[in-house]
This record gives sequence, C-alpha cells and structure tokens, in this order.
Amino acid sequence: MADRALARQAPAPLLSALPVAPSPARAPSVALVYNPHAGNFCARTLERWRAALTAAGHATRLVDSLDYARAPQRHRADVVCIVGGDGTARLVVEAELHAPRITPAPAVRHALLPAGTVNLIARETGCGTDPAGLVAALAQHDAPALQYHGLLDGAAFLCCASVGPDSAVVARVTPEAKRRWGRAAYGLALIAQLWRWPRPALAVTIDGAAHRAEAVFVLKGRFYAGPWTLDPQADLRCREFRVLLLPRARRRDIARLALAAMVSPRFADPAWQRFSAQTVTVTGQDAVPIQADGDILGHTPARFSLATAPIAFLSPAARQTTRDQA
Repeated sequence: MADRALARQAPAPLLSALPVAPSPARAPSVALVYNPHAGNFCARTLERWRAALTAAGHATRLVDSLDYARAPQRHRADVVCIVGGDGTARLVVEAELHAPRITPAPAVRHALLPAGTVNLIARETGCGTDPAGLVAALAQHDAPALQYHGLLDGAAFLCCASVGPDSAVVARVTPEAKRRWGRAAYGLALIAQLWRWPRPALAVTIDGAAHRAEAVFVLKGRFYAGPWTLDPQADLRCREFRVLLLPRARRRDIARLALAAMVSPRFADPAWQRFSAQTVTVTGQDAVPIQADGDILGHTPARFSLATAPIAFLSPAARQTTRDQA
C-alpha cells in the first residue's frame, strides 16, 4: 500500500522521462565482418575480439565478409570492424558503395583487425590486433578519421595502385601462394619475372596533361608494399592522388625505387616525375595488368578517380615511419 501511495505521489513528467534518460548512453553495436580465408586469419583472435567487445557492453555479431558484400544493409551496426586484409577492406567498402541507401541512416564507422598478408590500410589507420584500442575509442566517443579512397573504373581501392613491372609481379601471385607463403610470395614472383622483364609503353593523362612512362604508381596513402613509402605527401585524409611516373622501368630502375623507399629518398632518380592529381587515365598498346592494394583489379585502358564521400575510421592517425619523424 505504501509503495502504491508513493507511486501516486510521483510527478507524471518524471515517470514519463525515465525510459529515455540520456545516461547511460547505449553502447554502439559492432559487426565483426571477417574473412576466414585471409592470409593471417585466426578464429581464436576473432573470438577474443568478440568477447572483449561483448564484455564492454557492445552488442557484437560475426558476419562473413561474403555475406556482408551481398547485402550490407541486412547487417547494420554502428561500427563495422573489418577482420582481414586489404582485399577484405576493399570488399566491404565496395559493397557499401553500391548498397541501396537507407534513410535515415547514420554514417557507418569502421575499424580494422588486420589479418591479411600486407595490411596497408591497417598501417595507414594505425589499427592493431589488440581490441583494447577499439574498446577505448568507443568508450571515449572518439571522432572518426575521414579517409578518401580511390576508384579504378568505378571499383573501390583504398591505398595504392600501379601499372608496369610491379603489377606484372602481382599478377603472378595466386591466392594459394599468398595463403601458403604470405608476403614472401611476392618476392618469389619477382625472382621469376627477372628473366622476362616487362617494359610496357604507357600513355598517361593526369588531369588532362599527357605523359609517357613505363611504370605508373597512383598513391592514395603513404605506405606501399608494407612499411615503405614512395611519396610521403600521399595522405588518405586528402581528396587527391599522388602520382609517380617512371619514364624507364628497367630492372635497375625498380631496384633504385626499392632503395629510395626502403633506405633513403636520396636514391630517387631526378628523372622521375611526381604530381598531385584528381583523375588519371592509363592506356597501352597491350592490356597491362593493374594492381590495387595487392590484387589485380583490371587491365589497361583504365581511369582512376576519387570517391566523393569519405570513409570514417575509428582508429588512431596513421603511424609515421622513422624517416618521417626524423
């Protein structure tokens, strides 16, 4: 009776406000979109992430990356955490790019659990394999970093693309070789290519200006083929490409490029040309393979352009290389 009397005495506005009290806020939901065939995928690590997020109060579910690619709108979550490599990240972004619009729809935030062969996008965004970083970012309501990706004939790529001897090496690497040998598969493919070295004659148009080259690098981020940098001015946060043209791409030119990236930029050839660009088209006498983020995405002729909308990543800013910090 006393309880009922207290209830009758309580003001109606206070009672009606209780269900929508602003604190505590609902913890963001998380979809762990995983690729079980990624080069360094580990089911135990995936479960560790799921358990950590669940323990922190986040509704967390596992979604196979192929299921997500077919219908991302069916797997809506506040945060999409990509568990895989650069190919998996590109698959997720590509799916979202072409998914039907949902209104009203908040911007999807992304995170990464690197589990691929090279993991360029994870290096760019500073993501690691410890779930504590993501849990902390969610708890502190960190603002996401906005990153602009590229388009190759309308298909998404995230970090870098190339045409020339470099892409010919990537074309030799099979998915089976990547799973078996990891990054060493690219080195083995390079050794195999040394005997028959391709030097395609490429016509390159950069924002309307014509150029000639034997190797073209279209860079969105600073990292290339691992922790190395071809152009420190490349930045995912900027809505522009950085383009590197090699007029000649002999074996010794590519070796010099590797030294410039891995040892010191002083090894760079003054004949190399660098540009900022919005659009790039590449044609050749023959169909030359084009690699993007470590996979073959097409052949020449091709057109590179920039996405109009950025991707939101809940992650630290890209780590600087030792050389950049100096």
